[in-house]
Amino acid sequence: MTTARAITIRPITIRKPLTLALIVLAFTAASAAQATFKVIHTFTGKPDGISPWGALINDNHGNVYGTTTAGGSYGYGSVYELTPPTDSGGKWTENVIHSFQGSSSDRETPVAALVIDSAGNLYGTTVSGGIENSGTVFEMSPPTSGGPWTETTLYKFNPETGTSPGGLLRGRTGILYGTTVWGDNVYEVKPVSGGTAAEKNLFTFNGGSNGLEPMYEGGALISDAAGNLYGVTAFGGTYGEGNVFELSPPTAVGGAWTEAVLYSFGAYPQDGSVSTGALVLDADGNLYGTTVAGGILGEGIVFELSPPASEGLPWTETRIHSFSGGASDGAAPYAGLVMDKSGNLYGVTYSGGPGDCEFNYPGCGTVFELSASGSGTWTERVLHSLNGSTDGEFPYAGLMIDDSNHLFGATSGGGAKGNGTVFEVVP
Repeated sequence: MTTARAITIRPITIRKPLTLALIVLAFTAASAAQATFKVIHTFTGKPDGISPWGALINDNHGNVYGTTTAGGSYGYGSVYELTPPTDSGGKWTENVIHSFQGSSSDRETPVAALVIDSAGNLYGTTVSGGIENSGTVFEMSPPTSGGPWTETTLYKFNPETGTSPGGLLRGRTGILYGTTVWGDNVYEVKPVSGGTAAEKNLFTFNGGSNGLEPMYEGGALISDAAGNLYGVTAFGGTYGEGNVFELSPPTAVGGAWTEAVLYSFGAYPQDGSVSTGALVLDADGNLYGTTVAGGILGEGIVFELSPPASEGLPWTETRIHSFSGGASDGAAPYAGLVMDKSGNLYGVTYSGGPGDCEFNYPGCGTVFELSASGSGTWTERVLHSLNGSTDGEFPYAGLMIDDSNHLFGATSGGGAKGNGTVFEVVP
């Protein structure tokens, strides 16, 4: 039995071709009117948290929930709630609903987004804790009449079932679906009220043409109306640059899930490379996502995958935006995308923009919008470039979009205290 490997940030080497493409870009990032940007919370370290990586979620009352990878009362991460102001212009209120203790009875280091059910229970994962520090699935239940939230560890991973779990998808029947980075598994967990849950492995990637290290940076699977699951692998695939996959449920009781590789990155020069964030599925069955690297200047892309007109034909990939980095555009989008009701796409880049926050890459990161025209082309608008000192820097977390088309996100560092921020953007 081997000791589980702890998840780490893996800087992606950006390959920049030495061609005229370095000075002549194939696109123009639109410089439309600036969107409204506001920091609604700055993390202090103790007791609220440090470095949020996972995307945010909200409930029916407009409260926003998230996790931090470190900090909290004990230094092992936290789950927090942000309540909107009651008056226009007022401040959001933070409540730390759980601080992980890193003990045998508790877990540590949540890196992915939470999911919520109709009763307001929250579900998430930690990449550490559990058996041989392999990670856990946990539930947070709200208080019935004041008082604290209740944490329940639903499942403890081990080296045989996979380690370092990513984000969760909650199915229509309440089953939780997820992936493990090490072990390369897709699994399901069936929560049991007030107790532990059973885990079942649905599929294991072999590291070859069908992929390696699914949802690497904590991204989550998505599903369609038929219950098919969609996701990405950061590595492996036909060309070793990762792929997009579909898992179809068994047609008979006790049958096996079936994988189909929809697309392998690296199929042509300047294609995307290394996809880690969640996908978006539109009403026509098209999938949208990002890659951390690749593209015209090696700074990552946004892609669209269109289903074939008839069964047996391949899916079609279209590179709808190639990031340029530098002061005018973002670079290295680790997170996935969100889509509004008009079909516009929104996301964040880990670096790029004019901010002076050099760490792995120059720039502090950006928030961007992609709008489709009738001719099939897409136009990018940088909604905000992070400055590090007050806004925050290096967002790993994807965006959340509410019913009013407001965007919410988090930065892994920066802000007034240097521990990260939560922000709101009105496009």
